[in-house]
Amino acid sequence: MEGFEANSIMLRLRHLRENLKELDREFRRLSVNVQVAGQVQRADLDIVQTTIRSSLVASTALWNALQEPIRKASPSG
Repeated sequence: MEGFEANSIMLRLRHLRENLKELDREFRRLSVNVQVAGQVQRADLDIVQTTIRSSLVASTALWNALQEPIRKASPSG
C-alpha cells in the first residue's frame, strides 16, 4: 500500500512540475507581450507629442505670417 501511495504522490508531483513549467512559459510569453505593448504605447505617445509640437510650430508660423500684412496695412505700421 505504501508503494502505491508513494507512486501516486510522485505522479502528482510530476504533474505539478509540468503544470508549473507550462505556467512559467505562459508567464514569460505574457511578460513579452506586456513589454511589446509598453513599447507600442510609448511610440504612440511620441507620435502624438511630435504631432502636437508640429501643429504648434505651424500655427505659430501661420500667426506670424498673418500678422505681417496686418502690421503693414495699419496706419502706424
